[in-house]
Amino acid sequence: MSNPALVNRVKWVSSIFIIISMILTSANIYPINLYVAVIPTLGWIWVSIQWRDNALVAMNMTALTIYLIGIINYINQ
Repeated sequence: MSNPALVNRVKWVSSIFIIISMILTSANIYPINLYVAVIPTLGWIWVSIQWRDNALVAMNMTALTIYLIGIINYINQ
């Protein structure tokens, strides 16, 4: 079992960085918004696994896939 304080810390830091990514997206700062979103999404995947919350795992895996597709498309243009 993981440390609840660590899970809480990762949850909050990841949430802050996701919000920063949303701000970058709304300001059309591309592709930095995608790069910023990847790491906190990985954090949320880890938190979701610790919580054993399959819906959050699925949502964040989907988000990660979308961000990575965007990054790959940007690199290949």
